[in-house]
Amino acid sequence: ADTLKLKQRWKQKHGEKEFFQEDASQYDDSLSFQDMNLSRPLLKAITALGFKQPTPIQKACIPVGLLGKDLCACAATGTGKTAAFILPVLERLIYKPRQAPVSRVLVLVPTRELGIQVHSVTKQLAQFSNVTVCLAVGGLDLKTQESALRSGPDIVIATPGRLIDHLHNCPSFHLGSIEVLILDEADRMLDEYFEEQMKEIIRMCARHRQTMLFSATMTDEVKDLASVSLKNPVRIFVNSNTEVAPFLRQEFIRIRPSREGDREAIVAALLTRTFPDHVMLFTQTKKQAHRLHILLGLMGLRVGELHGNLSQAQRLEALRQFKDEQIDVLVATDVAARGLDIVGVKTVINFTMPNTTKHYVHRVGRTARAGRVGRSVSLVGEEERKMLKEIVKAAKTPVKARILPQDVILRFREKIEKLEPDVYAVLRLEREERELQSSEAQINTAKRKLDPGSQQPAGCTPRSWFQSQEERKKEKLAKALQEFDLALRGKKKRTKFVRDSQKKAQPTPEERSQFEILKAQMYAERLAKRDRRPKRARAMPEETPLVETKRKKGTSVFDVELTSTNKKALKQYRAGRVLLGLPRAPLKLPRKEDLETK
Repeated sequence: ADTLKLKQRWKQKHGEKEFFQEDASQYDDSLSFQDMNLSRPLLKAITALGFKQPTPIQKACIPVGLLGKDLCACAATGTGKTAAFILPVLERLIYKPRQAPVSRVLVLVPTRELGIQVHSVTKQLAQFSNVTVCLAVGGLDLKTQESALRSGPDIVIATPGRLIDHLHNCPSFHLGSIEVLILDEADRMLDEYFEEQMKEIIRMCARHRQTMLFSATMTDEVKDLASVSLKNPVRIFVNSNTEVAPFLRQEFIRIRPSREGDREAIVAALLTRTFPDHVMLFTQTKKQAHRLHILLGLMGLRVGELHGNLSQAQRLEALRQFKDEQIDVLVATDVAARGLDIVGVKTVINFTMPNTTKHYVHRVGRTARAGRVGRSVSLVGEEERKMLKEIVKAAKTPVKARILPQDVILRFREKIEKLEPDVYAVLRLEREERELQSSEAQINTAKRKLDPGSQQPAGCTPRSWFQSQEERKKEKLAKALQEFDLALRGKKKRTKFVRDSQKKAQPTPEERSQFEILKAQMYAERLAKRDRRPKRARAMPEETPLVETKRKKGTSVFDVELTSTNKKALKQYRAGRVLLGLPRAPLKLPRKEDLETK
C-alpha cells in the first residue's frame, strides 16, 4: 500500500510522460521493409508471406526494437502487432548467433490459441534462417514440450501457467539467459488474474534484457506492470483501442422488447439469405453457442463451434476447418474475440451485444483487418441501446440500420419450432454420452488403483502443477472478495470499486452464489472474532466482593459511591438503599480450624 501511494505521488508530481524516456508514436509514413535494414532471410520471408507495406504499428515499433530499447506499445486489434515484435527479435538472433544451446527470447501470451498463432507467424518469418522456435501452452502434449525445451530453442512462446509448470518440473530449463522478453496482450493477461505469475516470471529473467510490452488498452494495472518490467521505455501509442477498423461497415438490427425470441430466426435468415460464408457468429454464453451450432447444422449450414467447453484439439480442429473453408460459419464466445487473425472473415454477427464497448471493438476486429474490407451486424435489444449510442457516437462512418421483413422472420421461426424435437434429441444423446464417458473414466481410475503393477515406479516424483481450474476460480473469488472488503472502508474506494466492476465482465450465476457464500463467511468470522474479545472492565463491580479490599489512604466509601456512575448504583442511591458515607459491615468468613472440626 505504501509503494502504491509513493507511485501515485510520483505520478502526480512528474506526470505520466516522465515515466517514458521518449515518445515514438510519430512514425515515418514512407518507411518500407527494405528501408529498415533487415537481413536478407527476413526480407525473403516477408516477400513469401505477401507483406507489401508495413502497418503503422510496424513502422513505429520495428526501428525502436532494432535499437534494443524497451518499448510500451498500444494499438488497436488487427494492426499487425505480432510481426512488429517478432521481426526485431529475429534480426537480433540472426545477427548474433548463439554460442551454446540456450533460450534467448521469451514471448508471453494470454491464451493457447493466440500462442499457436504467434508460433505459426514466427515459424513463417524464420523459415529461411536457422532460428529454432518452441511452443509451451496448455492442452498439448507435455513430454514433447519438455524435450523441446531441454534442447534450448532460441524463442519460447508460452502462456504464464504452463511456463511455470515447466520451470517447476524441468530442471534443465531456466530463464537466466533470456535477452528479450515480450509481453503480448498484457491487459488481457492481467484480466485473467496472471499478475502474480507474470511478476514471478519477470523476476526469473535476466536483469539486463530488452523488454517489449504490447497492449490493446493502457489501464492502471498495465502501467504498474510496465513500471516493474521496463527500464526507460519508449512510448508508442499509434491509435486508440476504442476505434474500429477504417474499412468496417457497421450495421445493427433493432429488436423490440416483445420480440426477444426472434433472435435465432433473424440469425438463421441472415446466414441463409445474405451472408452464406466466411462468417463469425459471437454469443455471450457457451450454452447459446452450442445450441446455435446444433440448430444451424440441422438447417443444412456448414457450422463449427469454438468455446471453453471444448478440448484443445477440438478448438484447433474448428479453427483449421474454418481457415480451410471446410465450414462457412464459426459460432464462438469471447474466447475467439481477441488476438486471433483468421484470414478471410467477411462478416461478424453479434447474436447478443457484449458487456463493454471494448469487447465490441475486439469482436468486430476479426474482420476488416490489415486494410481489408469487412462488415459487422449486431442484434440490439432494448437494454443494449445505450451501448449502441456509444458506438454510433464513436464511429467515423455512419452506422446503418438493417431491416428484415416480418414474414421472413415468421417463416424461419416456424422452421425452428419444427426442429425443436431434433435439437432436444441431440442434446439428450450428448448428455448420455458424457455420462457414459464419465463412468468409464471412474472405472479406469478404480482399476489403476487396484492394479499394483500400474502404480508409479519407485523414485519417480509426481508432477507438481502450477494451478488447477478450481484453484484459479478460488483465487479469482478471493481477489473479488478482497476488493469488496476494501470498498467498505471509504466512500472514494466504494466509488472506484463500483466503477471498476462495471468495466469487468459479469460473473456467472455460479460465481455469484459462491461469492455470496464467501461474503457471509467473512461476516460470520468477524462477528465471532468481535464476540471473543475481552470486555472492558467496569468502574465499579455490580456485586459486593467477599473480602473487603483495603482502601487507599485519604479515600472514603463516600468518595467511591459518589463518583460511581453505574446504573445499578444510581438506582440504589435514588431508592435510598445506599447510605452515603457509612461503611459496609465486613463479611466474616469461617476459620480453617472450625471447618476441620465440623
